[in-house]
Amino acid sequence: MKDSIVVNREDGSTGEFVGGKDFVEAVAKASSKEELRRILAAGGVDGFSEAELEESYRNLALSQDWNAVKKLFDDRDYVSCRKKLEEHGLAATREEFDLINEVIATATDDALVAELTRTRDVESSLEVLHRHGYYKMTEDFLLLVRENVLHLREDALLTPEELKEFSGNSFFERCKKSINLIFALSSIAGLALGVSSVADPALLIAIAGGVSLVLGIDHVDEGRK
Repeated sequence: MKDSIVVNREDGSTGEFVGGKDFVEAVAKASSKEELRRILAAGGVDGFSEAELEESYRNLALSQDWNAVKKLFDDRDYVSCRKKLEEHGLAATREEFDLINEVIATATDDALVAELTRTRDVESSLEVLHRHGYYKMTEDFLLLVRENVLHLREDALLTPEELKEFSGNSFFERCKKSINLIFALSSIAGLALGVSSVADPALLIAIAGGVSLVLGIDHVDEGRK
């Protein structure tokens, strides 16, 4: 990835992004498919198909619309939620829908969150979740969540001050802060690798929800494998 990324916009203005943080944030805020194409090209990401770019921008556009995402979170009926996703050209399996609901139920249970803060690895976290009747969040899913947390911290996508604020915010406030960046990271990785989609949008929503839970816990660096 280039240290300095310059993009010429449709209105004739020029945007310059310095380093990985600015690049990811520029992708996250892309306002059109063509702007996304230019930002990616300036950052050295190319070789993807038009269909792959279209899919990535459609996913990003959803992640930029918190009201639309919040409606998906609020929906507890699979058929209704699926129809809302279809309006954005997206789909979700029943398993992904159940996973999202379990993430929300877990992250909004203050007593359970307090118990999870005392775990120090994935295995211990799973034991707590299983004891409370939650089985949709697997070891692989929790590791994906922790990987995304590390990107947000180590790539400085969220400042130390923002990370500190997470512990005092609600689940939905935390998720609103992270979801667009999670989608941007996935878009960059997927298009750079030539993969149609690194993760389905529904899974990315679940990951962002899980990230928001972990970012509300002090020891986010612990429990790594």
